[in-house]
Amino acid sequence: MQLSNFNSQIRFFLKSALLICLISCETTEFHPKLNGSEEDEFIGMMLEKMSIEDKVGQMTQLNLGFLSSSMNQHDGKPKQVDWDKVKTAVETYRVGSILNTAGRAYSLARWHEIINGIQEIALEQPLKIPVVYGIDAIHGATYSKGSTLFPHNIGMAATRNLEIVQAAAEVCAAETRASGIRWNFDPVFDVGRQPLWPRFPETFGESALLCGKMGGAIVGTYENFNHAKGQGIAACMKHFIGYGVPASGKDRTEAYISNLELWEHHIPPFQFGVNAGASTLMVNSGSVNGVPVHASRNFLTTLLRERMGFEGVIVSDWQDIIRLHSRHQVARSHRDAVKMAIDAGLDMSMVPNEYSFSENLVDLVRSGEITEERIDESVRRILEFKMRLGLFSNPKVEETAVKKFGLSEYEDIALQAAEASLVLLENRNEILPLRGDEKLLVIGPTCGSKSALHGAWSYTWQGNVESAYPNETLTIVEAITQVFGADQVKCPLNAGFDDSLHYKLDIENAAESSDVIILCLGENAYAESPGVIDDLNLPKNQVKLALDAIATGKPVILVLVEGRGRLVSQFVEDIDAVLLALRPGSQGAMAIARTLAGLSNPSGLLPFTYHRSTGDLIPYDHRFSSKITQGPPGTFTELGFRPQWPFGHGMSYDELDCEFVDFSCEQCFLGDSVDVNYRLTNKNQDEASKSFDLYLSDDYATHISPRKRVLVAFDHVRVPPRSFIDSTITIPANAFGYVDGEGTWHFEPGSFTVELFGEEKSILLEE
Repeated sequence: MQLSNFNSQIRFFLKSALLICLISCETTEFHPKLNGSEEDEFIGMMLEKMSIEDKVGQMTQLNLGFLSSSMNQHDGKPKQVDWDKVKTAVETYRVGSILNTAGRAYSLARWHEIINGIQEIALEQPLKIPVVYGIDAIHGATYSKGSTLFPHNIGMAATRNLEIVQAAAEVCAAETRASGIRWNFDPVFDVGRQPLWPRFPETFGESALLCGKMGGAIVGTYENFNHAKGQGIAACMKHFIGYGVPASGKDRTEAYISNLELWEHHIPPFQFGVNAGASTLMVNSGSVNGVPVHASRNFLTTLLRERMGFEGVIVSDWQDIIRLHSRHQVARSHRDAVKMAIDAGLDMSMVPNEYSFSENLVDLVRSGEITEERIDESVRRILEFKMRLGLFSNPKVEETAVKKFGLSEYEDIALQAAEASLVLLENRNEILPLRGDEKLLVIGPTCGSKSALHGAWSYTWQGNVESAYPNETLTIVEAITQVFGADQVKCPLNAGFDDSLHYKLDIENAAESSDVIILCLGENAYAESPGVIDDLNLPKNQVKLALDAIATGKPVILVLVEGRGRLVSQFVEDIDAVLLALRPGSQGAMAIARTLAGLSNPSGLLPFTYHRSTGDLIPYDHRFSSKITQGPPGTFTELGFRPQWPFGHGMSYDELDCEFVDFSCEQCFLGDSVDVNYRLTNKNQDEASKSFDLYLSDDYATHISPRKRVLVAFDHVRVPPRSFIDSTITIPANAFGYVDGEGTWHFEPGSFTVELFGEEKSILLEE
């Protein structure tokens, strides 16, 4: 017994010595040398050493603005980090995570000063646990000066091109890590089926498949860690779940979603993200069917962890635990709100501007209302997360990562992405592409606005600070002038979006010497609640501007720069061409100009239904009865669904012959995927590209009325000049089933309708 006790003491001493060594040597790269069991043992030893305050600190995330010289965090002005406040956060409250900026984008040098300074304070603490820094690097390294900004997700979805999506994600990851930051609150997996919602441009549109596959591609790219080379960042799926369909269209408000809709539209995209290996997940700020998601054990534990298999860190959104008390009013106090969220399954609170979460959670543990074992579950996940990011081995800025910022090829990728995201909606009499010798009149509020091209999360939160953009970033009129020549272009007002003089121009007089009017309309940049609108109609002054342009009798080309489909039905029938640019990013202006000139071929497809009327917001994959309308008694029509342009619509300059050939299987069976054979023929002298969708309709289903024309596959291909390609696109086996409100899938033999290139063919599946 004495020998056994002695050996136990020796083992304990050796473990303790190892722990002390690991947490005291800043330069010791122990993480690459630990296997899974060794990591578990190390984290277990860390948990034994940690006090309740240490553990709660790891679950606390503060905003850098709270730790800076001014609390007015959203005025767009630079602020200084208050290092005494940072020391209080890390030393006294053991805070394990910090996020955001205190104003606008920082230079790389300033980011490095901030990140290294925070980590130095963390390494001075007894346990030497590094801080994990999080940032909203949305469509590029948002808050780093000189970074490359790509089209927002809604534009990337229009490309139908996963390679471009992954290439942009690689750049975003590289430039974010070069800034010293390894955790990105991106991508959005919310399905954009409520176009009034101001975060619509951050989605991949209204198809669950588009949202899932494109979001999953980004997650897989971000999470491709190679810490020795300073590569990879952690992804954060958001906002689980139902955030994108508020009943009112207003941000952070109630959604009412049936279980059937949850399983058909909202759960599948997040499952793609889970399967792709997302490290973290952020929670919906609103409520679903009256239940705030931050307080829902059913959503966060039963569904997300147990049914969907998510094992990563769950973080709240901004102030959302506090809001269980102050806004949702389901908790009688902030203390009750903290207990409610932790019991639901939350791991980390984006507090972000006070210490009440830490104080309340410590008190809840000490009083026995929350067990320390429950706290250990979350802290273990957070420590594993930090270890996976390589923060224990090297928490500071990495020289290898810094070298990958601002590379020349990033601009080319941004231009390719922007060009691929443009959607040609109308082209009457083939007015586009322009010949190049026309005299062009360029007008409208988006023609001279950099912020409108970029949208939210662009060097500032709202993206609407024109002075925050690099001088070399072009406006639409500047890019058109570069491409067509100054002698060909007239612009009476090259000014920002909000300049009222846009609507006081004498258009008739200005158009006399011009051949074509380029009319640039749309929306200025906005993020979250400041982007709330009451209806989808364009502002009246823009409608009048369009009518005045049409009244000149000159051909009018409409360029729409917007984050959602603002209605144009009042005048669009008299417009000669419509080019939808959405939010194309840093190279968006040049992409627009090149496309107008025919130097780039538009190949984008609508990722959402572009509505005709503000009261008719039916999504593309509705059930058959949604389009039935009763006229006079006893008469029915199918005119209940008449969008301005349908989901998947997009025109091109290329003259490609597209043929839906047949199916790969002569006799097809349930449980098998089906290859669809097609041929693309390019008669042009130049390479041609084609984005296309494959749709499937279940002709009949038992118990549940089947959806019609559901997107089940998509692709983007290139065809060499004067040649053809024969290829296939696959319908996955599970596309032939349907899900019920309990999340159970059903597969039945029978007939299905497949649509490709506008052509329909029937397929019979047997058991």
